[in-house]
Amino acid sequence: MRIVRPASIHPSLCRARPWAVLVAASALCVLLPAPASAGANDAPLLECTGAVKQTYTPGLHVLPRFVTYKGTIEYKSCVGDREITSGTYRETLEYIASCTVNGGPSQATIRWNNGQASELKVVGVEADVVGNVQVFTSVGNVASGRYSGHAVNIVTALPKLSSLADCLTPSGLTSVQGSSTLTIVGL
Repeated sequence: MRIVRPASIHPSLCRARPWAVLVAASALCVLLPAPASAGANDAPLLECTGAVKQTYTPGLHVLPRFVTYKGTIEYKSCVGDREITSGTYRETLEYIASCTVNGGPSQATIRWNNGQASELKVVGVEADVVGNVQVFTSVGNVASGRYSGHAVNIVTALPKLSSLADCLTPSGLTSVQGSSTLTIVGL
């Protein structure tokens, strides 16, 4: 969980003229995120949970090399849209990666249970370690198809590599499995 701290007011503002303080305070209200509320418009348009499997060919090593990455997420439980109950996320990338440097912008397709699809454009923005789990957060948008124009957030939890043992073997790290949550936000 990321903690957002409120912005502090610089001491020089306290010595400013009253109208300057009012302008500065108004600017802070515009720039700071609004607190979460329980309104109906704040609910996600769609939220799905599922299992992820990632493969690397050839396997990842400590030093970067050119690999083919295939990622599949089977979202089995979707809520928020009566038509959508499940979906399959697939992406294939060819890029330079290693066990220590991996990720970046990507495009993926989700095929929904009703036969429709969504094309996503996402970028990995953060990786955190929570206990024995690495949590990767990606954000982006639905570029086309169902939910076009909406924002998307994907959180993937994978077992933490307690050692680089797989990365040091001749075959390298070839696959990893975990869980994922996808959220599509209404406009």
